[in-house]
Amino acid sequence: MLVIPVALFFASCFTAKKIQLPNPPPTTSLKKENAYSLMSKLRKNSLNYHWINAHFSADIISDSSQKSFGGVVRMRKDSVIWMTVSVALGAYTALHAKLDDDSVMFIDHYNEQYFKGTYEYLDTLLNEDIDFDLIQSFMVGNSLEFYSDTSKMNAYYDGRDYILSTVRKRRIKKLVYKNKPLHSRSDVQLIWLDATDFHIKKVRLEDFATHRIFEASYDDFEKADSGSNFPMHIHYKISAEKTIEIDLKYKKVNFTNYEKIPFIIPEKYEQKHY
Repeated sequence: MLVIPVALFFASCFTAKKIQLPNPPPTTSLKKENAYSLMSKLRKNSLNYHWINAHFSADIISDSSQKSFGGVVRMRKDSVIWMTVSVALGAYTALHAKLDDDSVMFIDHYNEQYFKGTYEYLDTLLNEDIDFDLIQSFMVGNSLEFYSDTSKMNAYYDGRDYILSTVRKRRIKKLVYKNKPLHSRSDVQLIWLDATDFHIKKVRLEDFATHRIFEASYDDFEKADSGSNFPMHIHYKISAEKTIEIDLKYKKVNFTNYEKIPFIIPEKYEQKHY
């Protein structure tokens, strides 16, 4: 998910698109599974790790253009995400990013600027309620938190995958959409689970207030040290007034015990305020 604000750094304006919400999942009866058992297996099969260190490549796709970049990402679970982004086949480091539970920092080497702030910046950039947990979850193929009451969940079987749907927990705050205040918003979270080992294949968030859809599709799984599945290929898509697709491929993934998180801002760089 961190690749999305990084992608916006490189991307120019995208053509606006009209949103068409997908049809609800089919109501085919489940095969021996209900919402409670699927939730239990989802938690059991979530990726468990302390540190992740990986190289990656990514393509930003729009109607009129495609741009590419690569880099390295390091993640400590529930603590910090660090990323360095390179262009021109790795010859030039364009961006450093560091995120923790309550702060967002970017170093823009191309413009010799830096930014320090809160997640309100990413909220504005993506017009979405962004937090560390959401970014972390979407970068490794885990789900967001469910309500513990399984009566609020729906479960389906489409003949190939299991599908769970529920309302996503959101931070309570006053939001503004198209100059109109919104005192509460609800996201519906849909999760596609592999029917064999119950790893996540796809996650979709639908915001009915702003008619936005965020989707992440996972494949090319490899086993992590914990025995859980780690997605080596992720395709992100944001559908709203603007549409962005990002195709991310991990490589050289290591689940190490400790990684350095270098983040030094050059003295001559100007602080950028948004």
